[in-house]
Amino acid sequence: MKFTKFLFAGAFCAGALTTSLHAAECSYEPPVRESGSTGAYFEYPAVSLYLFEGRYLDLSKMDQREPTVKNVSGTDTVWMYRSELDSTMIVIASEKVVKVARVAYSDNQDDFVDSLFSVHHDAVFKDEFARLQKADVFKGTAEQADSLVNHVFELCGRYYWKEGGYSGCEFNPPELRRRNGGKDIDKADVPLASSAVAGIHAFRLDTLNFCPDYRFATDTNTTTIPGLSQARFSFKKLGQNRYQIAGARPNSPYKAFSLNGQLIESGILNGGAFTAKKLPVILLFNDGRSIYLKD
Repeated sequence: MKFTKFLFAGAFCAGALTTSLHAAECSYEPPVRESGSTGAYFEYPAVSLYLFEGRYLDLSKMDQREPTVKNVSGTDTVWMYRSELDSTMIVIASEKVVKVARVAYSDNQDDFVDSLFSVHHDAVFKDEFARLQKADVFKGTAEQADSLVNHVFELCGRYYWKEGGYSGCEFNPPELRRRNGGKDIDKADVPLASSAVAGIHAFRLDTLNFCPDYRFATDTNTTTIPGLSQARFSFKKLGQNRYQIAGARPNSPYKAFSLNGQLIESGILNGGAFTAKKLPVILLFNDGRSIYLKD
């Protein structure tokens, strides 16, 4: 049998009501260019929704968003976190713009573009704006939030065609506003480069891509379960979403978590095999071993 090895550097933390995942360290380092400069590994095609004046977000109320999220941006002026719908979709929210970028958990640039045609940005925006509106972060009614997202994707939909090389979409972007005398404009456009959408956040997206278990420190009321750091495990893919776990007992109990640290399911391996309801997923076994599975 040929098995694939995966290095997982992380730890699970179990709280009284929720479970969260974090990694103490991340080994990501920006690549060194021929010129000697450093930069992000990849471009991240994304959708950017620049809000009209009067509809800016009130980030001071982000602690009221449900469920609560950890901000991995490193600043309180921008919030960055994984979508509740799909942990490969990263939400980047500041006062004036909300962006959603795709992290493919891959070292192949093509995966970032190809995957955009199977993941629906509009569903993530609808879900996120509903949460922001309920928390009073978005200044408007639920109907206005939903209508805004529908309108934006009616305009951005024209840019979703693989043959043309998708590089993202921007609604009411700075360049169009500049041409409009600095005023908001009800138009969408494609950016000059996909890297322009993520912009300065590309480095952090690299971190999330190469360290899928990366989280900031957990709350102080959590209890760390030790034994998961720098452990190597093997698996063989048997079919769609089905894996044989090397070295696992045939009927080993397991818990499956999303990359947000949310418990997806628990059960017992069937003859040492596991079938994932959704990917990516992290399995945690009773003996403290863990394994990360993705498409």
